[in-house]
Amino acid sequence: MASLIASAVSTLLVKFGTGLAGKAGGWVFQEGLAAVTGGTDTGRIRQDITNVLTEVKQIQTSVTDLSSQLSDSLLQLRKDSLRTYITDIETYYSTIGDIMQEAFQLPEMNLTDAERVRQAQGLQKRLDNRLRACSNDVPGYLDQINDFLNERGSNAFLQQAAQQALDQSDDFLGYYSKTKVMALNYWVAYIKGISLLQMAHDTPQVNFEEGSFTIDRHKANVLAQEQNFKTTVGEATIALAEGVINDPTATQALIWRTATGTYIEAYNSLYMNYVASGITGPPQSSWVIKRSPSVIQEDFDPTQGYPILLEPSDRADYPLCVGGSQYGLDTRWPTSVIGDSCRWFIKPRSPGEARFSFRFLSSGAYKNGSYIVDIPTDFTRRLDDVDALHPEDGNQFFNVTLGEEKF
Repeated sequence: MASLIASAVSTLLVKFGTGLAGKAGGWVFQEGLAAVTGGTDTGRIRQDITNVLTEVKQIQTSVTDLSSQLSDSLLQLRKDSLRTYITDIETYYSTIGDIMQEAFQLPEMNLTDAERVRQAQGLQKRLDNRLRACSNDVPGYLDQINDFLNERGSNAFLQQAAQQALDQSDDFLGYYSKTKVMALNYWVAYIKGISLLQMAHDTPQVNFEEGSFTIDRHKANVLAQEQNFKTTVGEATIALAEGVINDPTATQALIWRTATGTYIEAYNSLYMNYVASGITGPPQSSWVIKRSPSVIQEDFDPTQGYPILLEPSDRADYPLCVGGSQYGLDTRWPTSVIGDSCRWFIKPRSPGEARFSFRFLSSGAYKNGSYIVDIPTDFTRRLDDVDALHPEDGNQFFNVTLGEEKF
């Protein structure tokens, strides 16, 4: 399910949106179901169609399961009037899949050629009727869904979903995942609708002459919906989230800078371990993040967030922590018993923002829930902690990017 959350719309289009039409189109839809007579080629196409239908069902089940983890207040943002359109699209898609699978079973039945052709023609008539209905109904359904997903302003669906998801999440990953699941509820149906239009266009007797234009328009629409999602959620958040989802068990390199663009570096000394934040030139070391506690791929649930240890890249197991030092935040010696007492949640300032807060997560009561702040000192700038997050204080928000910076 995690990989589904990170899937791009273009990937979904290729994977199953046009997959059923793509696998069977150019032959089954153009030649008709009576042309299904058995043999190796027919068996291969039948298996392709079965694979697509199975994958679509798995994706739909995953979206349903992920949606069941969302709060009622998030789910209530969905527009009830669109439910009928989505249900119709899903019914058309499943019914057409059933008709095609039945047609591919006919050559395996103990039928005369005449009886097989008669039954195939009956199935073809039902297929044509449903595809004709799709060509009439589905474009309007997709227009309504598109208008809803591409609304702009503070009351727009995606804007409200993103804000609620952010409010209900501990960090960037939970926020991104919850908002993406809300969008997937509509994108899966929308891409199924595009596939239905492609099938109708590929079937000559449906006479869907404007189909090519209509299909291209809705492909462009769903890509525009995805761009609206990226703008609303925030490109920086998406990059962080998808980088983690692609390999949640890995240690990730992190480029970490203050709001003014200076670098953050842990002081490397046998005697001092404070963290400077006013480094203007290339730092001697950067940072890495790793999930704590560690997780295996099969148990990873991106909707539940990603608590991390934050360590200097040149000193593994020296995690950043909040202590009682007069010098602010420090990295802990590897001989210390760390456990789960030095973890952090990284969270965007607001939907669409590219700056992030760092909230301390400790198993002990001391300083748990405090936030990192960048402050001036007599000699340089350094990191310290404050009890609460103040959105107007830019020094509590930082630029973070996965990867290693080249100098």
